[in-house]
Amino acid sequence: MPGITSQSSEARLLQEGINAVAGMSYEDKPRQYDAIFETKKSTKGYEVDVSLSGLGLAGSVPEGSSIGYDAEKQDFVTSYIHDVYGLGTTITMQAQMNNLKRDLIMQAGTMLKRTLVHTDEQLAADVINNAYTVNIGDGQPLFSTAHVLGKGGTFSNQFTAFTPFSASALEDANIAIDDFRDGANLLADVKAVKLHIPRQLRYDVSRVLESVTGPNSANTSTHNPMYDDVVPHVNNRFTSATDWFLQTDAPNGFCRYERFAEGYIFETDNDFGTSNYRHKGLLYNSYGLTDPRAAFGSGT
Repeated sequence: MPGITSQSSEARLLQEGINAVAGMSYEDKPRQYDAIFETKKSTKGYEVDVSLSGLGLAGSVPEGSSIGYDAEKQDFVTSYIHDVYGLGTTITMQAQMNNLKRDLIMQAGTMLKRTLVHTDEQLAADVINNAYTVNIGDGQPLFSTAHVLGKGGTFSNQFTAFTPFSASALEDANIAIDDFRDGANLLADVKAVKLHIPRQLRYDVSRVLESVTGPNSANTSTHNPMYDDVVPHVNNRFTSATDWFLQTDAPNGFCRYERFAEGYIFETDNDFGTSNYRHKGLLYNSYGLTDPRAAFGSGT
């Protein structure tokens, strides 16, 4: 049956003479979602962020006239609706008793923990993988040329067409971020702090960022202006081999909510009728982004 480890599932492990069991002891990569998301605890079924626009520029007041008035304005609401993700496994009593090579119950716990960690990472990475197609709170995809300013107008947090990674593209992205405005069209002091890339761009980025004198430069008197600008982060779960993005220091950006206080939950029992051991793992999370000024994308 699916999901049940029986004696026939691992028949060779019931016999003497096995030297090693391969395929079960890989190291995991360091946690990668931490480089993008701020993790928060939640005590509710969902969390809501409300985006506001403040007051605009002051206007000239003719002599003897009244000043103009402005008001704050609610722009949009971002909802983080938590979902439960889980997986379980069952081990028959006979498989537990007769397996000579390893502790199946202990191994089941290890495998379930690894499953939840990888699921967690993939769900976080999919916020980026879907960043040009799935809408966020303001009704636009995470990366868009038409994010709405609350007091009128729009702004863009991506190139108008796909722009491959290069030194000049990185400079242009930083220049665009320098002109980010708030909902009232006032300049916001937002700076790029991290560069997120797929594994395929690792060496291109290294050549651009890690040279003190600049990429392909033999002039030791020059300084690479991007050397100390942004910190590169590789994410192995990005599905595009060419898309990249800059993360800024704008508040209320990428957020990951944990509904379980412990992060993950593991539960076990024994089925009375069969004496089968049952083990399950659960996570109860949500992932997203509130303020699109927290990122600038390469375009698509």
